[in-house]
Formats: sequence, structure tokens, C-alpha cells
Amino acid sequence: MVSTLDRLTYAARQTARVAWYAGHYAAGRRLLKPMPKPDFPIGPTPSRAEMTADMRALFEREWQDIAAGLFPAPRARGPEPAEFLRRSLLYFRDLPQVDARRHGALNGELPPGQQGDGLPAYYRQNFHFQSDGWLSDHSAAIYDTQVEVLFTGAADVMRRRAFRPLAQWMAGRNQRRLSGLDVGCGTGRLLAFLHDAWPGLRLTGLDLSAPYLSEARRLIGRTARVKLIEGAAEKLPFEDGTLDFVVSSFLMHELPPTARTEVLAEMARVVKPGGLVVIVDSIQKGDQPQWDGLIDLFPHYFHEPYYAQYANGSLEAWGEAAGLKPIASERAFLSKVAAFTPSS
Repeated sequence: MVSTLDRLTYAARQTARVAWYAGHYAAGRRLLKPMPKPDFPIGPTPSRAEMTADMRALFEREWQDIAAGLFPAPRARGPEPAEFLRRSLLYFRDLPQVDARRHGALNGELPPGQQGDGLPAYYRQNFHFQSDGWLSDHSAAIYDTQVEVLFTGAADVMRRRAFRPLAQWMAGRNQRRLSGLDVGCGTGRLLAFLHDAWPGLRLTGLDLSAPYLSEARRLIGRTARVKLIEGAAEKLPFEDGTLDFVVSSFLMHELPPTARTEVLAEMARVVKPGGLVVIVDSIQKGDQPQWDGLIDLFPHYFHEPYYAQYANGSLEAWGEAAGLKPIASERAFLSKVAAFTPSS
């Protein structure tokens, strides 16, 4: 049973996160040049008040699921306070370089070295105009701050909406007998929350970036229940039908169409019959029509080379084409959550 104190604690933590990252956003805007104006038509966009109300509703949905006993309230996940502040400082120090790329002053300066050798060509880019792309310890250290500032503190709760279909699917199952994979796990935020909520699960996180996997290990801590491996999502190192469930967050919009097709097919291949695949990613055109203008502007402002193609498609239809049957879908603020089961 959850108590009034539990609810107040949850609300206080989420309010503090939103205030912290919204403050970063406001301070950062003062340091940046005006955003470059688009030279193409854009759709309708919501007001700040509308977005704030929608984000609050998302937190309320999570709390209702917690109160219903689907999963426990999330615990605070992050570095120690001194390290937390250091990363905030790194974020602000990096902003001028991000802005320079946005305005065309810096291009193609990804770091040399062996870590990047053998990576797909599409991967070696400054996604989001961030320094070093996905290829350095520096990038891994500030990535979570960058993403939370972009979403004003709502990135984690959007990721955790994968919990609802997963909890419903797990009902009556012994978690200690279940194995799951997070594809493109990055710094391990979703993995860490999964491990906290269901510590008996055997989890694997896969990512192409060694620095990001190192950051994930620091976040999750040493545990035999969570394994991290460096590898490509287009060729998952698992036998057919050997995983109970697969999750992924904010990966699909970063992939070119051919790679995305391959990744979805690999998810369908490795999950067991009756298993579950849950994907969290950006909303697409038509998911919230009055917000379509945000989708038009996002790749223009944040260097997302494959986002426009993603945004004009259908995650559910791509899943079906890969052998996955859609069973549930939810819009969660600026993200969507799509759950699938293998078609056969």
C-alpha cells in the first residue's frame, strides 16, 4: 500500500527535477543565439501552458500506476551531489560548441582514435549537435543532462512508461525466470529503473558506445543481474527465441530506414513466442496533430538526420512488417510507447 507520504515524496522529487532542468533550459537560452528560422512550412505548435499541463498529466498517470501496484515508485537515480553539479557545469561549458554547430561554425570534428573504428557510418555523427557524438567519456557524462534539459525533466518518466505494458505482461510470471534486453541502452537509465523495479530479472544492455556503457555501469552498479555488452542492434548476439522481452528507448528515430528495419527484425527474431517488445520513442505525425509543428522543427534545431523520415512513418506498421503484432500504444508527452508480441 502506498501512503500519502509516498505520494508527497514522489511529487516532490519530480517537481524538483522539472524545476532544475527547466532552470537549465532558461539559463541556456540566454547563452545561445536565436534559433535559425526554418525556411519551410511548419504545422501547429502547442503553447508552453499546454505542454506543461500535458507533462503534469504524464506524471499523474505514472503515480496512478504506482498506486495501483503495477510497479514501485522510482528511486532517485544519478551521481553524487558534487558530481551532479560538475556535470551541470560541463553542460553549460559545452553549450557554445553545440550552438556553433547549430549555426554551421563547426562540422565534422568527431574525435580520432580506435574507439570509433568499425562503427557504422551513420553512427559517426554529432547527433543533437552534441560534442563527440556518442564517442567519448565527455559526451557520456553530459548526455543525460542534455536530454533532461531538452524535455525539462520528463525524459525519465517517458522512458518508464514502458513499465505499464511490461508489468501487465509480467503478471503471474516469476521475474527470476525472465530475461530481458535493452537495445541501444546508452547510459543505462531505463536499465537502472528496470533493475530497481524488478531486481530478480536477468537483464542485458546492448550499445555501440563503450563510453556510454561505462557510464551505464557506474549508474547501475555492480550486479550479476545486469550484463552490459558492446554490439550493434542490427545483429543481436542472441539465438532465435531466447529472450522473454525486449525494450528500447529513443533509438528508432536515430536510425536510417534500412538499419531500423533490420533492428526491428532482430527484436522479433530473438524474443520468445508469447514474449513482449516495448519501444519508447518520439511521437510521430498524427499522434498529437496539434503538436505536429514541434516534429517539423526538431530535426532543424537539433541535428537529427533520420528523424523526419521516422516522424512521417508509423512505428506500429514497421513493427508489423518485421513480424511483431501491436498490442498496446500510449502517447506519453513528447514520446509514444508501443508494445508488441511476436506474430508467430
